[in-house]
Amino acid sequence: MKVIVAMNAFKGSMTSQAASRAVAQGFRKGFPEALVLEVPMADGGDGTLDVLVRALGGHVETVEVTGPYGNSVSASVGLVEGGSTAIIESAKASGLALTKIQERDVHIAQSRGVGQLMLWASRRGVRHIIVGVGGTAMNDGGIGALLAAGGVIRDAHGSLVPPGTGGLAKVHSASLGDIPRNFRDVQVTVIADVMNPLVGPDGATRVYGPQKGLGPGEALNVDRDMAMYARVLARDLGKDPSHVLMAGAGGGLAAGLWAFFDANLMQGSQFVMDKTGFRDLIGQGIQLVITGEGSVDSQTASGKVPFAVAQAALEAGVPGIVIGGGLSPAILEGCPDEFVAVFDSTIGPMPVEEAISMGPVTLTFEARQIGSLARVFWFSRPTRKEICAGGVVVRQGHGEREVVLIGDKYGMMALPKGHIDPGESFEEAAVREVREETGLRVAVKAPIGHVQYRFSSGEDVVEKTVHYYAMEAVGGEVRPQPGETTQVAWVALPDLPGVKTYRGTLSLIHRGLEAFEG
Repeated sequence: MKVIVAMNAFKGSMTSQAASRAVAQGFRKGFPEALVLEVPMADGGDGTLDVLVRALGGHVETVEVTGPYGNSVSASVGLVEGGSTAIIESAKASGLALTKIQERDVHIAQSRGVGQLMLWASRRGVRHIIVGVGGTAMNDGGIGALLAAGGVIRDAHGSLVPPGTGGLAKVHSASLGDIPRNFRDVQVTVIADVMNPLVGPDGATRVYGPQKGLGPGEALNVDRDMAMYARVLARDLGKDPSHVLMAGAGGGLAAGLWAFFDANLMQGSQFVMDKTGFRDLIGQGIQLVITGEGSVDSQTASGKVPFAVAQAALEAGVPGIVIGGGLSPAILEGCPDEFVAVFDSTIGPMPVEEAISMGPVTLTFEARQIGSLARVFWFSRPTRKEICAGGVVVRQGHGEREVVLIGDKYGMMALPKGHIDPGESFEEAAVREVREETGLRVAVKAPIGHVQYRFSSGEDVVEKTVHYYAMEAVGGEVRPQPGETTQVAWVALPDLPGVKTYRGTLSLIHRGLEAFEG
C-alpha cells in the first residue's frame, strides 16, 4: 500500500515536518509493509517558509525586524530559485505564536516586521516576493507593513497613523510613497490560508478579530474602521479591497499588499501543493492520503490544508483521512464530504499546555491505530494467489531431535519452502525446495497440512498457501542457497522458543513431530 502523509503545522506544537513525521512513523508501526511518503504541507500560515524552501531548494537567512508589539524579533527569509525569489512568512515577524497568550493585545499589534522583510528582500535584488499571511497577531489592514515598505498613510492632521487597530480609525489619506522606487520590477504574491474578504460578516475583523482579542462590540467598531480604510484606498489608489476574496487574510494584510503592490492573491494550500508537486505524486499509485492540522473546525473548509489536500485526493480517486489535534463541534454538523474519516489525536480532557506537550506521542499513537486498521482491510482482499510446498525436516542428533531452519533476508528463521514448478506434485516440490534451500536430501514421512497467510508485494496483496510435509534427513550437507537463504541451522527442540520465527512456525513443527511419533 502506498500512502502520502501531508500534514499542516500544529500551531504552537509541531511543524508540518514534525507532524508528518509523527504520523508516518505511527502508520508504519501499524502497517509495516506500507510505503509511506512524507510531504509536509502549508497554506500561508505557520511552517510555510520551511515547506517551500524544502520543496524548491535554497537557503534561509535571519533578519532582525520589529515584532507585533514593537519588540525586536529574529525573522527568517527563504531565498530560492537562485536568490531571485524570497519567501516571507508573516507569522515569523508578526505572528501570534511569538508572544505568550496573556501578553497578546490586538489593539497595538502591527505588521511592520513584514514590510521590513520585504524591503530587505528587495534590496537583496530579488524579483519575486512570496508573502504567506496566516497565523498573524494583528488586525491592522497591513498598515504597519505598508509604512515600513515606504507607503504613506496619514491621519486628518497629516501625521502617519499609529500602529494597531487605533491606526485604522484615523486613516484619512493614502499614497504609494516610495514603494514604486523601493520595489521597482518586483512582483509580489500573497498566499492566504483563508478566503475571507476584508469587511462584513465574513470579513477579517468579525471572524478572526475575537480570536485575536477583540470583544463582540469592538469587532463591529473595528470592522467599520476597516471599511473606511478600504474606501480611502479606493479613492486614493483606485483599488477597493472591501469584498475581494482572501483580502481579509492576515488581519487585512493581504488587502494592503493587494492595494499598494498590486499583489496576486492566491490560496496558500493550492499554491504549496503546486510547488511541492503533490498532485503529480498522488497520481503515482497512491492508495491513501492522511492530512490534518492542530484544530479541525468550521474554518478548515475555507482553504486550510486538510480540506485542500482531501479535495485533491478525492479528485484523484484516493481516500483522504484527516487527523486533528482537536475537533470542533462544528464538524459534527458539517463534516466536509471530502473527508473520508476524521480523527482526534487528543486522548481526553486536559489543559491546552498538556495537550500540546503530548501532541507528538498522541499523534503517533493515533496514526498507528489508523495503520493497523488499514492493514486489516488491505490484507482482507487478496489480488493474487500463490501455492507453495515445504517441509519440517527432522533428525536425531546428540540425544534429542533437531529441526532444520533457514535464515531469510528479513532476519527471521523459517521452514524451507518454495514454488511448485510445472508438472510437479506438492510432495515433489517440497522435496526439491528443501534440497535447494538447505542442501539436504530428505524422505517424506507424511503430509501435515497447509497454512495460508497474506503479504504485500508491490501493489498486490498475495494470498500464499503452503503445503507442508514431515520429512527425515537422509543425506547431504547443510548449505544456504545463494541469493535466497542467509543460513541453515539445526535447532534442538528445547531451543525453539528462543528463535525468532514467524507466527505459526512452532505449531507446524509440532505437527511434523507428531507424524514421527505416530
